[in-house]
Amino acid sequence: MAGRTQEIAQELSKDWRVLVYIVMLIAAIVSLIYFGLQFGMDFKGGTMLQLRLDEPVDAQTMGTIVSVLSDRLNSFGLKDISVKPFGNEYLLVEISASDPGTVEQLKNLISQQGSFQAIIDGEIVLYSEDITGVKTNPQEGYGYMTSTEKWQVPFMLSKDGSERFAEQAKGRCNDTDCERIYMFIDRPENAAVVIPTSLYDSESEMLIDPTNPGSYPVAIDEFERNSLTAIIVADNITDEVRASLANYSKVIVPSGTYDNASLQGLNVAEKPKGKDYWLWTATGLKSILFLTPGVTSGEPIREATITGGASDIEEAVTDMTEMVVILRSGRLPVGLSIASTSSVSPTLGANFLNDSLMIGIVAIFGVGLVIVLRYRNPKIAALMMMGNVSEVLIILGTLALIRNQLDIAAIAGIIATVGGGVNQFIVIVDEVRQKAPAEDAEESVIARIKKAFRIIMGSAATTVAAMIPLMTLGLGVLKGFAITTLIGIIVGVIIVRPVFGKVIEKLEKRL
Repeated sequence: MAGRTQEIAQELSKDWRVLVYIVMLIAAIVSLIYFGLQFGMDFKGGTMLQLRLDEPVDAQTMGTIVSVLSDRLNSFGLKDISVKPFGNEYLLVEISASDPGTVEQLKNLISQQGSFQAIIDGEIVLYSEDITGVKTNPQEGYGYMTSTEKWQVPFMLSKDGSERFAEQAKGRCNDTDCERIYMFIDRPENAAVVIPTSLYDSESEMLIDPTNPGSYPVAIDEFERNSLTAIIVADNITDEVRASLANYSKVIVPSGTYDNASLQGLNVAEKPKGKDYWLWTATGLKSILFLTPGVTSGEPIREATITGGASDIEEAVTDMTEMVVILRSGRLPVGLSIASTSSVSPTLGANFLNDSLMIGIVAIFGVGLVIVLRYRNPKIAALMMMGNVSEVLIILGTLALIRNQLDIAAIAGIIATVGGGVNQFIVIVDEVRQKAPAEDAEESVIARIKKAFRIIMGSAATTVAAMIPLMTLGLGVLKGFAITTLIGIIVGVIIVRPVFGKVIEKLEKRL
């Protein structure tokens, strides 16, 4: 018996299919060791954000959005991030952070369109497209002042931007005073703000630096002209007020101030009171700076600075970091909002992973037990279990190589592949073990294996046809299931099943 087994092993070692199988198995193990598996949020914990775009976009625009959001998250210093399109109107963002404070900061960062504008005397002089670089070297002006909690971020301007700025700023200083430049992030277009009388009175003369009571005041009419946003004072939304708002594409109101029924039919955005003036929050104003004689001479300059203030150093660092990220990543082609948020704690994720591993082990041994009971032959069960285990290893090695995350959807794909693989193993064994005339035994075995593979190929083709739409249409988490299932089908049909069939063919006389 030992001699026969050795003879069979020698014959198999010369078969190219067996050699490919061994090479793939070794490559998969090396890939797992060298690259390691990337676990999804289901297993490592984190937060998933579902984002909704303001309008459907084409594939190219969606690619730009994914790139900008990825740049923002990477610039923020996060690891293990994933930004996936979901159709043409949604995105799924997975981040490793689960701390509530960090998540809120990231949500604020992601939800901003990042449209930068600088305005002088009601004229837009700079846009996001004019920013060619951001300086983060403290020796070049970047940083915050510990004594005042003020921060500043210098940035570089394009040639067109610097010339446009120079033309608009020329002569804006006289012997006693210089005009001011207003810098915005996501200033609403064709918008009106509606505020009650009490809020209007408290912000009728806003300070250039909200954190410094001694700074220069700005009248609200000057603010209205430079924000390019209409300010409507109303304690109630009357028919007259509604009529005045009809020509605006967006209406911004303080959170919880007006009755929702009175705002129906209007494109309303509620803004909460922030650390600065509410009007700053409503219009996206980040800073107001005095122009200086040096920048109003008419000569183009290639560098500008945006500044801000905060109540403490931690807040200053946060605001400064967010500004750098937004200016560097650029403007999103369309606006977006956060539709939903879900979180998984790292502890719960680790429990999911351990449970999945245990379920996988139990499933493999359970399948082996059923096969032993069916065929009354441990060798067949051992071969099938070896085929299943090697197939899973090759799938995991491939996922590690292509840096695809292993999440619950991927696990479901692996389980589906292994389940289908067991059925295909059974088809091969049952076909081979059918009785045939003794004089035609060898030819009959080959013919029956071919018949089994016709059945297997038909089943695989059907599954591939079902998985390709899930993978190509970008249907979020289902894409991971489709990718893993397709890898499993390819590995099984091209590598594992032929080797299993060859082994069964050699052992047929001993089965």
